[in-house]
Amino acid sequence: MSDFIIKDYSVEYEKRWDAFIEDESINGTFLHSRRFLNYHPIDRFTDASFIVFDKGGHIVAVCPACSKEEDGKRVFLSHGGSTYGGIVFNKRVYELDKVLDIINLTEEKLAGEYDKVILKITPALFSKEPSDLLEYALYYKGYGKYEELNSYIDFSDYDENITSNFAQGKRTNINNCLKEGVYYKEIFSDGEINEFYNILSVTLEKYGKKPVHTVDELIEFKNQRLKDECAFYGIYLDKKMIAGSMMFYFKNVGVAHTQYLCALPEYNKLSPMTFAYYSMIKDSMEKGYKKLSFGISTENNGLYINEGLTKSKESFGGKHSVNRIYYKDI
Repeated sequence: MSDFIIKDYSVEYEKRWDAFIEDESINGTFLHSRRFLNYHPIDRFTDASFIVFDKGGHIVAVCPACSKEEDGKRVFLSHGGSTYGGIVFNKRVYELDKVLDIINLTEEKLAGEYDKVILKITPALFSKEPSDLLEYALYYKGYGKYEELNSYIDFSDYDENITSNFAQGKRTNINNCLKEGVYYKEIFSDGEINEFYNILSVTLEKYGKKPVHTVDELIEFKNQRLKDECAFYGIYLDKKMIAGSMMFYFKNVGVAHTQYLCALPEYNKLSPMTFAYYSMIKDSMEKGYKKLSFGISTENNGLYINEGLTKSKESFGGKHSVNRIYYKDI
């Protein structure tokens, strides 16, 4: 007999869900909140989220999720509309027997309705507690995993003279930008964000990709939905934006994250992207963040790695961590 009760998410739980993520969870971020997930149009995903209650009616875990078809299989995915998903726990139940109980409940709920479970769990970098217990429990329950390589800077052992942490080539790039009068500033207006988005689209186009978000979504993030968790910056030459970045701020764990970095290709010789990295590092240090995440350098569930991108992040003094995606046929 389980100590917990599992229920499908419904809109009546929205405020309680978000309060749990913000105030009680050990591995929840704003990316798990309904406030964030609700930016998706209602027809973009088929919601399959659930909530775990204790017998007193208190929320002890949640799982943001959607359902989809993949290679003829019915897939429970946590979550298709967020970088991270997985099961999010309250510290009170983050013990082996309780974690296994909740995983068992999850599988019982999903059996018969789905053929496969995919959980993109919150990396340790963004969690208040290490993810080792959850990862072991999933391994114990027979889940396979994909691994993606992430890069980050830990400011606790980073020289305050920022460029002394850089490879010589990056220091040269910074000096050249400064000599040419390149500067960076935070941008606020809808027009500036539109300009940033155009540069982002041009940057991704050469890789045959498009931004994950629309420009209207980014503007809405900035003005309303994520006004305390995101910011935009432009890199300028002669008052023209030639590069830029969008940052996410995970304040509960002291981590800044570069969500987007982009630059106009005609300025590659000047290397404004290097100046953007330098500016984000400087800004994050000044704001008192403990770490700066650069994001992953892998694709196709970690089976392809962009070695050049990884080397570039290393040249700024970047370290490495692993993001894990767990899966199981049920």
